[in-house]
Amino acid sequence: MKIAVCVKHAVDESELKLDPTGKPLLAGAAGKMSAFDKNAVEEGLRLKSKHQGEVTVFMVGGPESKKTLKEALAMGADKGALIQADALTVDSFRTAEMLAAAIRKSGPFDVVMCSEGSSDTYSGQVPPMLAEFLGLPYVGYARKIEVSGQTARIERSLEDSIETVEAPVPFAVSVVSEINEPRYPTLIQIMQASKKPVEELNGEELSPRGDYKQVVVASMSSQPSTRKRVILEGSPDEAAAKLVEALVKEGVLK
Repeated sequence: MKIAVCVKHAVDESELKLDPTGKPLLAGAAGKMSAFDKNAVEEGLRLKSKHQGEVTVFMVGGPESKKTLKEALAMGADKGALIQADALTVDSFRTAEMLAAAIRKSGPFDVVMCSEGSSDTYSGQVPPMLAEFLGLPYVGYARKIEVSGQTARIERSLEDSIETVEAPVPFAVSVVSEINEPRYPTLIQIMQASKKPVEELNGEELSPRGDYKQVVVASMSSQPSTRKRVILEGSPDEAAAKLVEALVKEGVLK
């Protein structure tokens, strides 16, 4: 079984800084593998182990994103493909377009796997667009995947229910975080990752930009928050009683 897993070198939201106006400083911001993508890599590796397969990791990004690709290889992926492009300047449509071109070039694949969305922008648009470009049946928000022969049986999480569907192989799927617990690579695996093959592809040469208007983020700002700075005086018991009273008044406690 050949499995393609798409990952993103996302902005590390825990390290993100703001300028005086409250806008995030994205230029030079620290990055990491999108937290949800680790679940996609893990599920790809589990399918690989069960069906004696091979996992190839695909990613759109610049040179700084190679560490995310290396992390996926350290987890157990067999090889990687880096589609060179500035991830901050391409929208979801263009990202899916380039990923599809790279997957077609390296394929065919039995499973094309993504996470439900990236941990920074979380638009959730790339997986279904990618499936459409590849002409594959798509199942979103999978929490369990079982493949038998040429049929996949998939449990998917909906807002208020669990749905079980079947899809023919090959298929595309996005997974939710509760599908598994991602593994941590060992030191030896991290060292071995540097020896695994990584193909670097030029995004514009691989997939020339079509005639369409790109989605542009007009603005982005943080939600302002202030503290009430209330000091509760008195003994510990008195302060605790005042705190509970204040929380009840604010509707935090009932």
